[in-house]
Amino acid sequence: MLARLTPLVAGMLLAPSLLWAQAVAPPPRVGTPSTSDPDTVALAEIVVTANRLPTPRALLPQSVTLLRGDDLRSRGVLLLQDALREVPGLHVVRTGSVGGTTSVFLRGGNSNFVKVLVDGIPLNEPGGRFDFGSFSLENVDRIEVVRGPSSVLYGSDAMAGVIQIFTRTGEGPPVVSASLRGGSLGSIRGEVGARGTGDRMNYSLALGRSETSGIYEVNNRFVSWTGSGRVAVFPDAHSHLALSLRVQESQYGFPTSSTGEVVDLNQYTFDEGVHLAVEGARTLAPSLEARLLLRASVAERGLNNQPDSPADTVGFAFRDERLGTTLRRGIDARLVWDQGPVTWVGGVDGEVERERLLYRTASNFGGGPSVSANAFEGDRWTVASYLEATAAGPWGSRLNLGVRADQNQVFGAFQTGQAGVVMPVGALGRIRGAVGSAYKAPTFAQQFAETPFEVGDPDLIPETSTSWELGWDVTLTRARLTLGTSYFDQRYEDLIQYGFQGSGLPTYANEARARARGVEVAVDWRPVAGLRTGVEYTWTDATLRNAEGRVIGEGLEARLLRRPEHHVSAHLRARHASGGTAGLTLVRVGDRIDSDFRTWPAQRVRLEAYTTVDLDAQLPMRRGATDNAWFLTLRLENLMAAEYESLVGFPGLGRVVLIGATWNP
Repeated sequence: MLARLTPLVAGMLLAPSLLWAQAVAPPPRVGTPSTSDPDTVALAEIVVTANRLPTPRALLPQSVTLLRGDDLRSRGVLLLQDALREVPGLHVVRTGSVGGTTSVFLRGGNSNFVKVLVDGIPLNEPGGRFDFGSFSLENVDRIEVVRGPSSVLYGSDAMAGVIQIFTRTGEGPPVVSASLRGGSLGSIRGEVGARGTGDRMNYSLALGRSETSGIYEVNNRFVSWTGSGRVAVFPDAHSHLALSLRVQESQYGFPTSSTGEVVDLNQYTFDEGVHLAVEGARTLAPSLEARLLLRASVAERGLNNQPDSPADTVGFAFRDERLGTTLRRGIDARLVWDQGPVTWVGGVDGEVERERLLYRTASNFGGGPSVSANAFEGDRWTVASYLEATAAGPWGSRLNLGVRADQNQVFGAFQTGQAGVVMPVGALGRIRGAVGSAYKAPTFAQQFAETPFEVGDPDLIPETSTSWELGWDVTLTRARLTLGTSYFDQRYEDLIQYGFQGSGLPTYANEARARARGVEVAVDWRPVAGLRTGVEYTWTDATLRNAEGRVIGEGLEARLLRRPEHHVSAHLRARHASGGTAGLTLVRVGDRIDSDFRTWPAQRVRLEAYTTVDLDAQLPMRRGATDNAWFLTLRLENLMAAEYESLVGFPGLGRVVLIGATWNP
């Protein structure tokens, strides 16, 4: 499949991009401290997701978390979902074992309210869904998590925030790296990479493969491989062109039903995709720059469930086949005009989405097998224009204002906006505030499906959010102690809900609203060089509301599903000049509400709070040396073997031990 899709995406994207080769290039690479530096506290962190320009995090009005790829790999963190478990305001829910469907809830929003991008390429399915189950980190430079609405910059799906992933950029002389890890659950993970610089170019390439036998005794194998790369060329001093590619294929066997019971010996899901981008920029004048991003992606996701034996030909859906193909193509062209105290960014963004879904199910309720087959195909385009201004304000403040207008083929015109301010208050640090709106387009099924139990409605309007946050951050004791806190309030309108109305009638309608509010508190302390500790705490109140804004229901009935009210993460990290590292991470997830489908009708139940402790170490092979390349690695997940359910019927992994070796010059 991937061999067929790669040339398709390349042809769609590269043909027009060649016309821009001398006029475009990516934003300047953001500098990241080397993980071999035992103390990076004095270096300013730079992020780009929260606006269109590389900006020091201290000047951003939004709440941003930055995760460095080298740090995560040195800790043995292999999957994106595991890296995100420590982010304030974000809760990860995995269905079953490694590779199972995984979603995130950010600041109390729905699981499809977060936009996920890699090098500017959207990974979400149309309508916001993204499965975090198999995304690996072998060639990732950094991950930026922006909390709060971001539709002004990224259009649909960025209702509660954005997770943006950046591929590593080659630096220095050419080197080759490799690692191999294995351990519990029959797990084995290998990766190899190459990076470096040449004449007017740099590159970074990586290939990785993962496999595990899973937590269940039958049919729980997960296997995945990923190839990724980024190549940048510099035709002259004023232009820059880069190509990014990510190819991934995975398969996950799961023996469980929707209630967590082990019932099937051979059903599996698969996820395959190719994501490609060309980005660039050219300086047109000392204060004027043109930038362009061309992007294309194609993905196939589905489920295959054949009879377990010749006798397995009774019951509902004893044979089930589903295939979804998603194609997205887009272009973003913008101008950056830096006038000194005011910087303007204006541009246009266009995207075409196409999705095809095929269903084939065989059932037998005693009268013999019957086969039902359903399919639909839909496409839609969106064209948008946006303008963002960042300016120096009075008393040393920094102001940000952005507006965006979208025109969609199906639901018409839609506008969003955002504003923010950062105000220094001397020795007391800085006060920041932000307000914004966002929207999420309906899924293709919600608009176009035509099956007996699912009928789309093309008259649906987008789901919307309006939010604001107020924060305070301060750095003390010569930049060794950092304190921060934020209060956020997000209100969601026109939420789309399913309801069976009768044969042939639409099953989806804009009829719900919700509110999520909360507090995030973070403490980061670096008492001496090479030692760092910190604690992040989040309180979230997420409830369903009626048309008047009042909470619907009482007690368990009022809370939105799978959002913990309390979330704590704490870490202790030590780094030696030789490159050796060690760390301890604790995550406490408060109780959550979930639906128990083992009874009819489904009942709301409380999932108990749980605490996991992870231990990791990276030990240099050459004692006392400062130029180590070989390391032994150890990672213990859920050290205390805590027993918990991430959702009803699906237990956590238990204790996991991974041991390996890494070559990283």
